[in-house]
Parts: sequence; C-alpha cells; structure tokens
Amino acid sequence: MLSVSGEPDRPRLDSLTSLRFFAAVGVVAVHVEGTFPTVGAVGGAAELGYTGVSFFFALSGFVLTWSARPVDSRWDFYARRFARIWPAHAVVTLAAIVVAYVAGVRPVWAALPLVLLLVHVWAPPPSWHYAFNGPSWSLSAEAFFYALFPFLIGAAAWPAARLRRAAALVVAALVIGALAVVAVVPDTAWGFLLYLNPAYRIGEFMLGMGLAVAIRRGWRPHWPIAVPVAAVVVVYAAVAWLAPRDSEGQIPRVLADSALLPAFLALIAVAAGADLDRRRTLLRCRPLVWLGERSFALYLVHASVIKLLAAALGGGRPLSPGRWPALAAGVLAVSVAVASLLFAVVERPAERWLRRRLTRSGRKAPVR
Repeated sequence: MLSVSGEPDRPRLDSLTSLRFFAAVGVVAVHVEGTFPTVGAVGGAAELGYTGVSFFFALSGFVLTWSARPVDSRWDFYARRFARIWPAHAVVTLAAIVVAYVAGVRPVWAALPLVLLLVHVWAPPPSWHYAFNGPSWSLSAEAFFYALFPFLIGAAAWPAARLRRAAALVVAALVIGALAVVAVVPDTAWGFLLYLNPAYRIGEFMLGMGLAVAIRRGWRPHWPIAVPVAAVVVVYAAVAWLAPRDSEGQIPRVLADSALLPAFLALIAVAAGADLDRRRTLLRCRPLVWLGERSFALYLVHASVIKLLAAALGGGRPLSPGRWPALAAGVLAVSVAVASLLFAVVERPAERWLRRRLTRSGRKAPVR
C-alpha cells in the first residue's frame, strides 16, 4: 500500500500512483458486495475486487526496489516504512473500535496487541486475521515483506541471467505451492495458505522487485498502455464468468490472483516505462495522481464506512444490479472524503515527523 515518488536520481512515476487508486477501488467494490450483495455481471465484477491486493503487493516490491539507494541503512529503511504505514493504521484501528460498537459488533480484544504490532495475520484464530479493521491483514503481510527487503535487495546486483533464473524459480514455487495445497489440503484452508499467508504472497512482492531491477537496467516495454489495460480487463472478465468455483460457490482466490498477476506486472512495467519516456497518458493527470496519493488511506477507512452504512440501514441487504452501482459510488465518495482527512491530518504529517526523528541522519527523507 505505497505511494510512488522519485528520489533525487529517480524520476517520479505518477502513473503508478494513479493505478493504486483503481486497485483500491476494486477492494472497496468487493467489500461493498460482501455487505450488499448483488447478482449478474455487476456482482461478478465486484466479486473479484480482492485481486487489487495482488496488484498492491507486486507494486510494493517494484516501488521499494526502484527507489532503493546504496547509502540507505537497514535502520533508515525500517524507520521510513514504520513512519509510512503505522500512524494511519493505528488511528484507523482505534477508530474501528468505536465503529464496531456502533455497528453492534463485539471487538476481538485479545487480537488488539497483535493488530497494532502488525503480526495478526500469523495468529491461528481466523477471526484475528480481520480483527478491528479487516483490510489491515495485508499490512501485516507487508510488514513481513519489509522485514525481508533489506536482505532481498542484494539480488538487484545479480547478473541478468541469474535474475531470470530466480524469477523463474519464484514463479515455479508459486505454482507448485498452489497445486500442492489444492491437491492435499481441504478448500476450507485455502484462504489462509494461498491468500492471507505472507510466506506465499511474498512471491508477488519479489516479482515486482525483479521487474523494477529490469526497468532500472534500461529495459522498456514500448507497448501502448491500452494493451496491458485491455489484458487486465479481458482476464478479469474471463475469470469472473468462466472460472470454476469451490465447494462454497466461490472462485478460488489463488486462481484469480494467479491469472491476473502477469497482466498486473505488464501494466506496472508499461506505466513505469511511459513515465520514464515522458509519454503523455491519462494516468499522469493531476486528479488521478491526487486520488492515488490518498489510496492507502482509502484502503484503510472504507471498511469502517461500509460497516456504518450497514448499521444505518439496519444491516446489509441484497441489491438489484441497477441500484448497486449508485450505492457503491456513494460509499467510494464518502470513503475518499474520509481518506483525504486522514491523509491530511494523520498520514502525511505523522510520516514527516517520524522520519525526521527516527532516521539516523535526521534528514527529511522524501516521502514515497
């Protein structure tokens, strides 16, 4: 869940910042559909919004690798990551306690320390994974990626052939791991092992890292950005309406994530290449970049907005496909407004304040 800015020697990649907003919209859509379900093409499209998390994980690996500098110490890296995600996470977690009581939901108090420490996704009780603010499970996964990043980034210096072999190994591990779990483990356990499990999801993060190394070394995909966008739309539609479903009538999340990941990586590569080549694209327009900069806050607050709406309406209820888009748009608009407040009052000022005090150099590190 990272914004994308340039270092002194790294140009800004505004298109990637804009894309984060669209990934966040997908996550908002799936959570609206979970509370206010609908049917038909609208429901099928909203149902796969969780694949936005796969995009975020790959983009996170790309951004951190793109902006990494040899002079960075591990301490400074960890301090900047803490400053980047923890203040807004902590504030929204505490606000979620109030939301829970308003919505008539009893908080899982035992999980609170683990949630604040961002390790709750590793806890055995399934109810702890989504405790307080459900989307924060992915921040717990990101914290695991951050912990390993200073050790993984050494691979950026490997020769190209070795990096290609490593990327192939990561892909093979993802595929073989998924097949092994599907073959041996009941589908009721797939959700943790192949969706929540940071040890599995780090593969997406590492592929994003490898892509950034290739871009930093001069590789450019010179396709029009419409090509990967079309690929995302076509694969998304194919999965939504043609993929098999499990015993609970759901499309296996690992299937949707795996099918869309290559298209997501292509989209990241083309968008980054377009920015580096200074090609004009709609993604570089200021309103979309503005929304992308607030996408982390949007990701954090939207679940609470949905809970409050459900409480105000007397509980979630099925909606017709004709009414659902209007409700989803309303949730998105309110969530963006709340996210903008969180961004302006907590996220950005707290990040700057903590970076000045926690980084060893005491410099005002650029926000990314």
